Amino acid sequence: MKNRRKTKRMSIPLQVQQLQKEEANILKEFGKYLLDISKLVIGGAVITTVLQLNTDKILVITIAVSIAILLCIAGFLVLTYKKK
Repeated sequence: MKNRRKTKRMSIPLQVQQLQKEEANILKEFGKYLLDISKLVIGGAVITTVLQLNTDKILVITIAVSIAILLCIAGFLVLTYKKK
């Protein structure tokens, strides 16, 4: 007799549920990623202005804050997105 590998057999509905859970986890991680990037953008702008690497500090801060707000909103939208 051949040695058979023990495989886990699932029904189709269980596989669909597992895929939906994995998709939800991926969306959650992507939302967290966007929030982290928004924090890093603000940090980069602050460091740039403190080290005086750019002459126009107000422009750097304004652009950084606007990008951070957009990324933050996108992150929260992805985190709160529920698939029907």
